[in-house]
Amino acid sequence: MKRLKLLLILAAVSMMPFIATAKDFDLSKADIHDRMAYHRAIDAVVWSQPLMNFKTFRDALTDAGAGPNDVSYFATVQNWKFQTATPNNTTPYIMGYWNMKDGPIVVELPSVVEGLGMFGTIMDAWQRPIEDVGSRGRDKGQATKYLLIPSGYKGPLLRNAKVYTHETNSGFIVLRPIIAGITPDNMAKVTDYAKGVKIYPLSQADNPPEMKYVDLYDKQLEMTPVNSSDIYNQLHGMIQEEVVLDRDLSMMGLLARIGIKKGEEFKPDSEMQAIFKQAAPEAREYLIEQYHRKLNPWIYDNKKWSSLTPLGDIETDWTFEYPAYYDYVARGGLYYAIITSIKNYGTATFYVDLAETSDGQWLDGSNNYRLRVPPNVPVSHFWSVTAYDLETASYIRDVSESSIDSITNTVQRNADGSIDIYFGPKSPEGKESNWLPTEPGRRFFMLFRAYGPQPGLFDGSFELNDIEPLN
Repeated sequence: MKRLKLLLILAAVSMMPFIATAKDFDLSKADIHDRMAYHRAIDAVVWSQPLMNFKTFRDALTDAGAGPNDVSYFATVQNWKFQTATPNNTTPYIMGYWNMKDGPIVVELPSVVEGLGMFGTIMDAWQRPIEDVGSRGRDKGQATKYLLIPSGYKGPLLRNAKVYTHETNSGFIVLRPIIAGITPDNMAKVTDYAKGVKIYPLSQADNPPEMKYVDLYDKQLEMTPVNSSDIYNQLHGMIQEEVVLDRDLSMMGLLARIGIKKGEEFKPDSEMQAIFKQAAPEAREYLIEQYHRKLNPWIYDNKKWSSLTPLGDIETDWTFEYPAYYDYVARGGLYYAIITSIKNYGTATFYVDLAETSDGQWLDGSNNYRLRVPPNVPVSHFWSVTAYDLETASYIRDVSESSIDSITNTVQRNADGSIDIYFGPKSPEGKESNWLPTEPGRRFFMLFRAYGPQPGLFDGSFELNDIEPLN
């Protein structure tokens, strides 16, 4: 008996290296099969980024008490707790989502009142734009009903509704109210408009159900995908929910190789879990690198400012689906950085991105920086600078201010009209009004937004400065 116990102990000790190997994945020591699984797992995250963005958006709204067909809004402009990709601090968002597995959906928008602008987009689960709506959309701000029908639908329509085919089961709408300042009167107009938005099944169009409206202000909304090994379980769930589009059949083959199959359970073994643990954060780092350094055209020669979107955005309606192929890498990079697409990309705004110093170092939240915005920025309205966490592409957490703009009365101006904006863990003495806090140990980036851009932003006569590290 003692001998048997000793043999069991020796066997357990001899198995320890194999147990460790099962728990920890080392790409440099992996065989060809595991290396391929690792690379496929990275590609799966890149490919699915817009779909997973939608899922976390929807799930966060659900957790906040807003279910399918409910309308969510901000009665006060959102703070850092609105953790979605690159939101702004000037438009109090209005949102809703739906599922069409039981039939067509009606999205009803009220008229836009005087003193309130409205711009938004109806999208499917892949964030492909179906139509722009609101003041600059198809309805031009007039009360309108949009009817969304599944592919192959043969049933009745809704009189006077604008009809669109909706290829996925789920979809959503994001509206941005345009207001001239965050005042009680303007916010009341936003709330009144939000409570005029309705989402309901076509089958109930003759007697629409009572709507539920949810104020999201100061609610913790975790809307960015977390790139841990659990993202593959989340992706498997979405594959079960959603339609498989013809364009994605080859990708379904790739997913099958890592255990994600439609209609089957997801049961990764310990070796595959170890691969997922390494692949998920690597996929996020790849998207960060692609978006900020590779995909987006540089705006100025020898500077680190780049455009908001990769090449191919306008000609493909932000889908990156070309006649012969679709560029899922460019699409994945873009939807790491944004939550909504646009059907008709116009000239009302101009956004540029900065994530590095002039010598190519990521902006580090432990360090201090200064951005000097030149005087006379060519805009008809105003400009703003917003700081974001590089990994989540959302607001830096637990900060009082995420943005500084040119119309804030407290911002200090230099004698020549330029404005210095400071970034770092602590404000320089006497510069609190011009300071955006960062989180030590985490990288960050910023978007410069120009509202009402004028020709000088495009013809080369005006340029932003690179950011300066400070001692």
